[in-house]
This record gives sequence, C-alpha cells and structure tokens, in this order.
Amino acid sequence: MGVPMAVWIAAGLGAAGIKIYREMRNVKQIIENAEARYDDEKYAFYQAQKKIMPATIALGKLKVESWVSLGRLATILLKMEHLPRQMTYLSFENFRMGKPEGEILKEKAQLVQAVINQELAVEGTGIFTALCLYGATMTQKLDKQELNQLPGFPRCEKGSTILEALVASKFKIKPAGMVAEAAIINSLLNVPNLITDFGVTELDEKDKTKAMEIKDKIDYRSMELADAVGRIRRVHAVIERLVTGLQKLQTEYLVQIANLEALTANKVDFEKYDAKEQTLFVYTCFLVKTLRSVTRTDLLLKRGSFNVLNTIDIRNSIELIRAVFPELDPYAIEDAPKKVKK
Repeated sequence: MGVPMAVWIAAGLGAAGIKIYREMRNVKQIIENAEARYDDEKYAFYQAQKKIMPATIALGKLKVESWVSLGRLATILLKMEHLPRQMTYLSFENFRMGKPEGEILKEKAQLVQAVINQELAVEGTGIFTALCLYGATMTQKLDKQELNQLPGFPRCEKGSTILEALVASKFKIKPAGMVAEAAIINSLLNVPNLITDFGVTELDEKDKTKAMEIKDKIDYRSMELADAVGRIRRVHAVIERLVTGLQKLQTEYLVQIANLEALTANKVDFEKYDAKEQTLFVYTCFLVKTLRSVTRTDLLLKRGSFNVLNTIDIRNSIELIRAVFPELDPYAIEDAPKKVKK
C-alpha cells in the first residue's frame, strides 16, 4: 500500500519549509524567533498562574470555614432525641444524620480547628492549595504505614488522615507566600522548568545546524509550557465554579443553622416538632450532607505521569449544587427551605 497523498504532501512541505527557513534566516534570527515564542508562552503561564491562585486560596479557605462550621450541627445532633433513622429531602436519596454522624462532624470540626490553632491554615503553607485540590485525600482515613511512606512526609504514629498527621506531628511550616502555594500546582500540573540553559551563549553564529537543534529544544519547551497553561486554565475554570457554588451553599447553611440553633435551644425532641420545624431540621442536615460531599471532591487524579481532572466527581458535585437550587441561576440561593418530601 502506498503512502496517502496527503501525508506525502504534508511531509514534503514540512521538510521544504525547514530548508527554506534555514536558508532565509541567519543563526541570530533562528534563535530569536524561538526565544520570542517561548517568551510568549512564559507570559501566558504567568498570567494563568496569577489568575488561578486567588481562586485556589479562596476554595481552600472555604473548605476550612465550612468544616469548622459543621461543628454547630454536631452539637445539635448530639443533644437531639428521637431522630429518624433516615431523612429524606425532596426527591434526593435518603441519608442518615444522627448521633454517629454528629460525632463525625464534631471530630472533623475539632481537627480543622486544631489546624487553624497551629497556624497551618495560613496562606503560604500550602494547606489551602492542598485542600482545594484534594479535599478527600487530605481527610480520608489512611493506614499509618501509608502516611509514613508518603514522600517527604514526617513520620507520625498518631492520626489516620493527612490533616491529623500534620497536627499530631506538630509539623511547623513557615509561610512562604503565594510562591509556596503556586509551587504545589506547578508540580501537580507538570509545569516545566522555566529557567533552562539551552546553550545559546556558546553557539557559533555561523552554525545553522546547531542553531536549528537549539531552536527545536526551545520550541519543544514552548509546547510543553503551552500544554501546562491549558491544564492550569481548565483547573482554574473548575475551581471558580466550585467557589461560587460553595459560597452559596455555605451562606445558606449559616442562615439555616442559626434558625435551627434557636429552635433547639429549648426543644430537642424531633417527634414533637411540627411539619415546618421538621422541614427546617431536615433541610439544614441536607445542606451539611451536600457541603461535605462537595468539599471532599478531589479535583485531580493520577493518570500515569500526569494529573488529570477528576471529571466525573467534579460534574457530580456541580450537578448536585444545581439540583439543590433548580429554580434559580445554577448557583444562586434565595428561596429556602422547601418542604420535606412526605
């Protein structure tokens, strides 16, 4: 079978183009053109990084604030009487929110408060970026041996989550500003080293063959950086959507938990609540269930040597937020609580 004509022509044009390019330009022009393209990609990278970092920090802070505030519902759950074994809100699947769940919420709130008390939840320690990108991984119960085997992680006999291990080890991190936070994203998204000696200074101004070799190296680095910028922009878009959604959810939860605290101050028997009071209780619990689900979504997954977007779980989280407030803008929250499904 012969080579398809289109392939033959493309190969011929490419080879001819390189030949003409070499003949029409001197060594200086060849290198300057390649470096100009690389400078454009570096500028695009710096702009993408500049935009993603505030959103990353915002999502990390939102998770910390949300998890601490869950302790307010924990206090209520642990003092309530005659709670139903399962709760139902509208057409969503049944869920549990009783004393066992209250203990879990209390433990989580206390853990995150300990992180705050040890000044780990500070911009520049990397905690916000880690929580933004890996909410589940940072809080998932792991075997102690698994924790101790993490690269660069301090050995720790206590704690079974990464956050617990950080607190238990009294791990001190000196805040290093946005650079430290950005370094995590750059590493996870395979951003290439921007400072590289391509050998330009040693290049003979008459050696076009060597100039073309250096040009190819610079162009390849430009393509690598362009790919990294694309990944950063995609992650940034996801983070911004989740920040918007979580802000709405958290705002609504804080309103409803205040109402529930007022209700349960002197009334702790669920069976004695009227329909409106039960609706308030179940709706607030449902908001907490939703908050926990969304905040524990890992945004990245490991695929070979690359980290890629966790598309399925991200989509599920976004659709869950939309489903909670279908009558408004996808993330808007105004009219609630609604009636509990009977």
